[in-house]
Amino acid sequence: MPRVSIVIPNFNQHKYLPACVDHCWFQTHADLELIIVDGGSTDGTKDYLRGLPEELNLTESNPILRMGEDGSIVHKRCRSYREDTHATHPERILKIIASEEDLGRTGTYNAGFSQVTGEYCTYIVGDDLPHPHMIEELARALDETGADLAYSDFTIVTDDDRIMRLVRKPDYDFKECFAEWFHIGVSTLHRASWLKKTGLMDENYQFANDYAHYLRMAMNGARFVHVPKVLYSVRFHGAMARHEESLALARLAREHLAKTGGKA
Repeated sequence: MPRVSIVIPNFNQHKYLPACVDHCWFQTHADLELIIVDGGSTDGTKDYLRGLPEELNLTESNPILRMGEDGSIVHKRCRSYREDTHATHPERILKIIASEEDLGRTGTYNAGFSQVTGEYCTYIVGDDLPHPHMIEELARALDETGADLAYSDFTIVTDDDRIMRLVRKPDYDFKECFAEWFHIGVSTLHRASWLKKTGLMDENYQFANDYAHYLRMAMNGARFVHVPKVLYSVRFHGAMARHEESLALARLAREHLAKTGGKA
């Protein structure tokens, strides 16, 4: 089973970050590397990250109950994050990169991507929630199809975790997924080798950095596969200022189609 690296970029998301980390930590995929990158937060995130390694080692959950041979109730304390008897949750690799300076949105992503050691990698922003089987399902799709990037459907949720919308993504087609608009979405996993083939995220794009990154992969021959399952929840805080960047990238995708005679 391949190692998967998850980059968690964060800036002033302390309200949501612990839940995001938990949802990443308890993925059903066994071999995970979590790389949390904080780009100069001022909201208490630094204190949380400073105490996170100890929390992962020491936090205990409610006791497991069973009836003993004498009819008494037996209490067994269990470690929340590192329960040795739970085969699906072996030791995780945790890396924390805490910057005193604001790295910029895309710079924060790149600080994490530059440290990945897994065969596959993705990013999950600090206020989103990957569903428990996300990594397992997307990694299986890459293994079985030989694709370079797998993506899935997702939900959009409010600050109080109410579902606003279920987003069904289309099966992959370059024109539909890049030239008409960005329809790959946020629930993705790709081969880490592409970070060397096409480079890290383009820091000229601060809002549509994923659009730019995956478009560059597609224009260089990457193969994409859609997994038609809801595996992720993205948190909605209001309109994102990404339209101008997205328009520029859609134009770039159309220019690419024109140059290649309609072939991606």
